[in-house]
Amino acid sequence: MKLILSNVLLVVVSQMLMGCELTSTSRESAAHIPVHSEKSLAELRESAQALFNGRQVSIGTNAFANSNKLFIQRTTIRSPDGSTIDSRVDEPPFILELFLRDNDCYLRHSGTGEEVRLSEATCIAM
Repeated sequence: MKLILSNVLLVVVSQMLMGCELTSTSRESAAHIPVHSEKSLAELRESAQALFNGRQVSIGTNAFANSNKLFIQRTTIRSPDGSTIDSRVDEPPFILELFLRDNDCYLRHSGTGEEVRLSEATCIAM
């Protein structure tokens, strides 16, 4: 009887903890940035660079305008005359995701899960 009670208690407590976890987590929603300001674009570039361990990342002015994902891939290396020196791209593209959590805008590296909060960008839920 004690074994049955302890098992029932264990199940009830674990269900209660799972319920608390589900209610305390923040809701995330995909977001986009319809129009960038100079400050938001600079912040986005700096944040992307931070997520890629300081590697230089080129981000255009229309990034995240229509989607919450941005695919970044290494470009081919060209000589000064424009001919291709190295056309191998041996690493998969990196994916950055833009989302809202508790009305704050975040940028996440989908490969590592690292996140950066954006304060200058005006994110809108999709």
